Amino acid sequence: MVRGLMRRVLLIAAILAFAPRSSLAQADQVTMALPATSLTFSATYMAQDMGFWERQGLKVKLTLVSGIGAANAVLAGSVEFSSGSGPTVIRANARGQKLFAIGNTIERPVVEVVLSRDIAEKLGLSEKSPVEKKASALRGLRMAVDSVNSVVHGYLKYVARKGRVDPEREITVTPMAPPNMLAALKSGAIDGFTMSLPWPLIPVQEGRAMRLVSSPRGDLPELNPFAYNLVITRHDFCDNKPNVCRALAAGYRQALDHLQEKPKESLEVLRGRFAKMDPKVLAEAFELIRASSTRTGKIDEGGLDRAQEFMLAQGMIRAEESLKSFASIYTNKFTQ
Repeated sequence: MVRGLMRRVLLIAAILAFAPRSSLAQADQVTMALPATSLTFSATYMAQDMGFWERQGLKVKLTLVSGIGAANAVLAGSVEFSSGSGPTVIRANARGQKLFAIGNTIERPVVEVVLSRDIAEKLGLSEKSPVEKKASALRGLRMAVDSVNSVVHGYLKYVARKGRVDPEREITVTPMAPPNMLAALKSGAIDGFTMSLPWPLIPVQEGRAMRLVSSPRGDLPELNPFAYNLVITRHDFCDNKPNVCRALAAGYRQALDHLQEKPKESLEVLRGRFAKMDPKVLAEAFELIRASSTRTGKIDEGGLDRAQEFMLAQGMIRAEESLKSFASIYTNKFTQ
C-alpha cells in the first residue's frame, strides 16, 4: 500500500514538473470595468471568450460601469483594471489621480455622429456634404452621448466646433445607454447621437438616420493616431504584481493577433456578445474596428499628445493642467 502511494506521489510530481508554468500556480483573479457595451472592447471580449487570459494563468471578470465611472472604480480600488481613453488617463493625472496605462488596443476614435434622416433632409445635408456644413447642423439639436465628459461627449463637442457651434450653449446633451439612444431616436425624443461602434450603424442601416461624421471612415484625420482604448490600472499595481500585468498584456496581444490573422473566426466569437444585432451591422462595424486596432498593443506617445491637444480644445482640462511629459503615466514594458 505504501509503495502504491509512493508511486502515485512520484507520478504526480513528474506531471507537475513538465506542466506549463501557468497551470502550476493558482490562477490570479482580477476584475476589469468596461465603460459601455461596444465593439471598442473587441480585444477584451476575445481575450476572455477565447481563453487567452486563462492560458496565461489569469482569470478576468468583466463588469460594466458606465462612462468615467469605470476609471473611477480603479481609483477607488473596487476593480484592478478598466478600459478607457487617453483623455481619461491624462485628465486624472493632471488632477492628482494616479491612473496608469499598460497597453492600447485602438489607435483612433471609433466614434460616429448620426442625425435623424428627416432633419438631415430638411437641412439639405448628405454624407458627402463638407464636414463644416454638417457640423453646423448641430445647432439647436438634442443629442445623446454615453456619459457627460466622456471621450464620446468630447468628440461631439469637437465636431460642433468644426461648424462654429457652441456645444455648451447651442446643443442639448443627454447621457444615456446605447440601446436607449436607438429608442429615443426612433420616438423623436432626441435628434441624433454620438457613440462608438456598432451603435451608430444601426439607425443608418434601418434608414432612420444619416451618418454625419465618422472617424473610423476617415473623417477628422487630424485625430489619428489617438490613444483611444487604453488598458488602465493604478499607478503602483504593476509594481506589486508584474506577473498579472504581463499575463493581461499577453492575452491582449494574442487577441489582437487573432483579430488580424483570423477575422472570420474573430467575428464569430464577437457575435456571441452581440447575438441580437443584425449580422450585416455587426460585420460592417467589425471591419471598421479591425482597421482601427493596433497589432502590438503598444501605446504611441504621439497618440497621447494628440489626446491632450483634443482635451485642451474641448476645455476638458485647462492649459495649466496639461502634462509636460507622459513618462509617468504609461509603460510598454509589458507588451514586449
